[in-house]
Amino acid sequence: MNAARDAFNVPELYLLAAAFGCNKIFGLPDKQIYLLKGEEVFKEAHERLKEKQILDSAGKITEAGALVIQALEHYAQSEKYVRINNLMFAFFEKTNDKLIVLVELENNLYQLRIMAKAFVLKLLSEQFPLMSREPAPLEKTFLKRELTHEERREVESFEPEKMFMNLEFFHMTERPIKPDNPKFYQQWMIFTKDQNLIMVDIPQKKYYHASQYWFLKLLFDELEFPYKEAKAHG
Repeated sequence: MNAARDAFNVPELYLLAAAFGCNKIFGLPDKQIYLLKGEEVFKEAHERLKEKQILDSAGKITEAGALVIQALEHYAQSEKYVRINNLMFAFFEKTNDKLIVLVELENNLYQLRIMAKAFVLKLLSEQFPLMSREPAPLEKTFLKRELTHEERREVESFEPEKMFMNLEFFHMTERPIKPDNPKFYQQWMIFTKDQNLIMVDIPQKKYYHASQYWFLKLLFDELEFPYKEAKAHG
């Protein structure tokens, strides 16, 4: 598929999700928002799916459409999601070497991809220099330490470089489903300041000087990357 045909807006994705009886797709705005706008929104989405050859002229699902729907169904059934900036990763129930990726594009469009974990690791390493930074010798002596009040004030007024990482975890089987339950949800803002790796726990409002090892272990554990791939890309 070319870029135009494999990019979908929210109503299009909900129309595809209806094929397996799904009305809620994690990481997307609520379907009800679009239902309240009237049926024309979904009629237009239906026509665009025909133009993209996801549906044929009679409105039936094509072979290409079936592949997109299958990927979307796996995405919707995931029991865990990991968001890194504009990338939302979902997990297959039985397949351990691949991830489903929902890519948020500009203009409220999304792409859905299935990627081998080895390729995802390579992609992330290229996109986020944080992952391949050389740790300072001091980082071998600790995992993470909370910043002092003075250090925290400095960090709060610091503007991180463009290539910071926003890292979020959603464990859908954990209860209660509340932002202040770290077993269900965590969000970390990660960047460097004066060669130090800074990790901010957003829900808990805590600031840390972290070691490269602790950062990568957290990332690899959540994405369920095998550590042999970590060595290969380290």
